[in-house]
Amino acid sequence: MKNPEEKLADYRQFLTTIPLKEYRENFKSIKWVEQDLYKKMLPQWSIFRCYWESENFMSFDEWFEDFWKELHSSDKSHEVLKEFMKYYFDKDDNGWFKKGFKARMYRTWASVLTQLDLCYVLVYLSDKLNIDLSLEANADLDIKGIDLIVNGVSLGVTKISERKEARAGKKKRLISVPYAVFNMEVYKKRIESTRVTPENRQQYKRTVEAFYEYFHMLGNGFVVFADEYGKRILENSNDESALKQAIENISSEIRGEA
Repeated sequence: MKNPEEKLADYRQFLTTIPLKEYRENFKSIKWVEQDLYKKMLPQWSIFRCYWESENFMSFDEWFEDFWKELHSSDKSHEVLKEFMKYYFDKDDNGWFKKGFKARMYRTWASVLTQLDLCYVLVYLSDKLNIDLSLEANADLDIKGIDLIVNGVSLGVTKISERKEARAGKKKRLISVPYAVFNMEVYKKRIESTRVTPENRQQYKRTVEAFYEYFHMLGNGFVVFADEYGKRILENSNDESALKQAIENISSEIRGEA
């Protein structure tokens, strides 16, 4: 059985194979299946089963076709799917619904993969640093809005694309873990720009430094959690107040405030 370090390495290797730019370009304008899905159409059970429980790291296209077949293989899920299509769409010429549904599934798929990266990091660091860890991450929790539970504390990974958007503790009893997807090249240019005030240049500089401390960017652009981020979570995970403060501190650093 693979050890946690090998599992993390295998998962990261898989993440590097995702053609992010291609998917973003292909799916960016496909947003016609945005309605709330019936529960039996939700993909979380399939995603967690493949990428967390069995570590079957399929490509998105492979996973989607597998999930699409799964929806059609069960009488109940197939009926729900047909009912959904009947209610929202009068017809499905040229696979129009499937194309929109696939784009919708990609966004959920990529989001859950990000959450799972943090899970793999925490398991690896727990083993490496000999820190006790109780970790819960599954489809039922995800559907409720809880990405993972670490030593009894509920966490939610929150994607941020600008410094001003970083926030912690959005929901009661759920600590928001900021996940930054900043454009580092743009930020570096702002640091050098004479059009940016000295104060703002310093903020951008601190943001860039914090980004590289808490995240890594893989060759394809996928942003993953650095060991330091996971370490801060683990070291404070037995005290909810301390954990919330630690993550708020990280959030402040990402915003360039500290």
